[in-house]
Amino acid sequence: MKERARRKAQRPGEILEAAFDAFAERGFAATRMEDIAARAGVTKGAIYCYFETKERLFEEMVDHFSQDILSDAGAMLAAAQGSCAEKLKAYLVYMYCRCARDRYGREMIRFMVSDGKSFPQLVEHHYRDFFAPAMRMVSDLLAAGIASGEFRPEIAKHGAEIVVAPSVFLTLMRLIFDQSLEIDDEAYIAAHADLLLNGLLTPAARENLLAGKTCGGGLAPI
Repeated sequence: MKERARRKAQRPGEILEAAFDAFAERGFAATRMEDIAARAGVTKGAIYCYFETKERLFEEMVDHFSQDILSDAGAMLAAAQGSCAEKLKAYLVYMYCRCARDRYGREMIRFMVSDGKSFPQLVEHHYRDFFAPAMRMVSDLLAAGIASGEFRPEIAKHGAEIVVAPSVFLTLMRLIFDQSLEIDDEAYIAAHADLLLNGLLTPAARENLLAGKTCGGGLAPI
């Protein structure tokens, strides 16, 4: 009985995983509930016990995987040590890993682009509960850097979108060109961080960096 209860508790997650694979492969319109059921190893009726429509399943799937990315980002920042610049760099590396490289993150963006018009409420929900909080994390880091004297206020005040734009670009290029895209991810990320932080840092913070000193907690040279 305990094993049966455990399997039943795991089933919604298994269905969401199967739905992700099916929607990523075929898109929303071409995916049938039968396809998802076959991948999950359940009957179509079993899916309807948890998700009343294909639309609802799609929405729950997007929300499930998006919130995983967001909660992990929050945990990473909460545990991060050092200066605001170091934390911002760590956030950038994390978002590259979870969006440009990680299949789940990339496909969340594809779903928004390809199927968003069919799900205006989902897009609104995704913006409110994922994109806006993710951008607030960046804005909060920039504000903290201004307060500590690390970041130039005239650059950082409205810079959250500029901070994340190169990672969105690389994610889109990966979605479009996949393996044909000849970009060294490590070099790309390093160049982004270098340009960004050298633009954000105050003259004093930059001098400390060039001198090998710490910057409000210890920014290692890039």
